[in-house]
Amino acid sequence: MNWLSKLCKRFMSQSLTVTFTEDEARKILDTRQKLRQWYNLASQGVIGAPAEEGLKNAIMDIVDLSNKLYEWYVPPFQVNRVALTDQELDAVINDLKSKGGMVAWLPLDGTYYATDLETFKKIVEWDWTDTRKYLVDTFDCDKFAMYFKARVSIDFGINAIGVILDYSSEHAYNLVILKDSQGVRWMLYEPQTDDLFTYEQRDQSFYAMKEYVLLL
Repeated sequence: MNWLSKLCKRFMSQSLTVTFTEDEARKILDTRQKLRQWYNLASQGVIGAPAEEGLKNAIMDIVDLSNKLYEWYVPPFQVNRVALTDQELDAVINDLKSKGGMVAWLPLDGTYYATDLETFKKIVEWDWTDTRKYLVDTFDCDKFAMYFKARVSIDFGINAIGVILDYSSEHAYNLVILKDSQGVRWMLYEPQTDDLFTYEQRDQSFYAMKEYVLLL
């Protein structure tokens, strides 16, 4: 029962970071309360017939929440992950440099993995980064961009996503490198709104790219 004890303690004590509706949040709090009551009774060895019904209800609530969390954390699609060659990565960096504005680019990994455009669109649709609340300094544009980069790398193994710290427009957003039947290309992505666009399509008031650092 050690695993159940740990589960109960973790479920009752930790705050969840995903976004819930008011009804879902209430259900979680109710389930925590049921688990706390049952756990205390179990610890005291006094669970009897009256507690059994509450235990059954708590278990069913956990099942419902587990199904919901499964939908949130396990994507319903397969990701086509392909490695970039050194030549392909160099071509992207050289193309960015040719447009001017890049002060520096900082590589963070040895091998980079990309995906195709359609798969990336599925990732964007499934991901909930854009639903997070904007908080000045603590979760602002650079945090959104870094959060999205980290999530996609951790959840899908796709790390060919950069963070552009654009000092010329005082904004941060993502660079996305794609690889498919059309070859290798790059696009810009706004993690706060899910907008994906080319360099030519960018709104220069937000994505000037006249002085920026690229984290990749």
